[in-house]
Amino acid sequence: MTKSILYSILLSVAVISQAPAQTQKSAPKKATSAPVKTSKSTNPSPVLTDPILMVVAGESVPKSEFDRVFRKNNKDSVFTEASVREYLDLYINYKLKVKEAESLMMDTSETFKNELSGYNKQLAQPYLTDKEVSENLVQEAYERLGKDVKASHILLKLGPDALPRDTVQTYNRIMKIRDMIMKGSDFGKMARDSSEDPSAKENNGELGYFTGMQMVYPFETAAYNTKPGTVSMPVRTRFGYHLIKVLDIRTAQGEIQTAHIMIRNPKEANDSSMKANEPRMNEVFQALKSGMVWDSAVTMYSEDKGSAKKAVSFLGLVLERWFLSSKKQLLG
Repeated sequence: MTKSILYSILLSVAVISQAPAQTQKSAPKKATSAPVKTSKSTNPSPVLTDPILMVVAGESVPKSEFDRVFRKNNKDSVFTEASVREYLDLYINYKLKVKEAESLMMDTSETFKNELSGYNKQLAQPYLTDKEVSENLVQEAYERLGKDVKASHILLKLGPDALPRDTVQTYNRIMKIRDMIMKGSDFGKMARDSSEDPSAKENNGELGYFTGMQMVYPFETAAYNTKPGTVSMPVRTRFGYHLIKVLDIRTAQGEIQTAHIMIRNPKEANDSSMKANEPRMNEVFQALKSGMVWDSAVTMYSEDKGSAKKAVSFLGLVLERWFLSSKKQLLG
């Protein structure tokens, strides 16, 4: 019954366009001018397999297209003559709007292209995601988050789009460094002398402890797969080639949120200028010991404008070293 209602309405529509008088004349011609290839010996007469339902703004709409779109958007609806005719009007208006947008070249604008590209990516994502792989990655991340890795690294920079020649040269360079380390050279010294990570000059390449999802994935994977006390093979990331020496692996300690109050030192501070801030920081310390609310102290004293506005900071405890020595008294 439902099918007959839909088909009877579809077949009752002759031609619809922006110029009704012209489209009524052109519809029979379009409906009969779509022959299907047939065998000369068995089907001498053309057979119409998908009749043209209507012509909207010069574009032919086969019955099958409207049928498909209608059913897709009305899965849970009861098919009636009124509902089909109502949707037919909406469909025609939609087609006319698309044609008008095309005539205004709206489909060529960068905004439209970017939005369309976003929709395409969203639609494609379910088909590009391997459920089994995703579940394995989730399990892997869960297991890694239970461990902290302490490691050092040596970096030789190399862009992700580097030429093959440059890639080979950088790989050979870092392999030479690794060979020297394996023959007894100190990793920290090699990091100071060879690493292109600027901080290596100060920290010997040491990164401290980190856990899962805190490093780029190739680096993280290499670190978790390297035994403590050993050096990895070269690892390629978007930053370049790394050598990783794992120093320790321990059970994850979790994370601690901390707040801080900061009194700024001059840009070119020396011992004298740093000592000049000590009375003010001691004033803060005594105020907190006397019962001053932490948030109030942050707002009143801290010169870290970002955290002072929020009254707290989660960037870490960055108090001056002479205040750190008294931290136990404050917390106790």
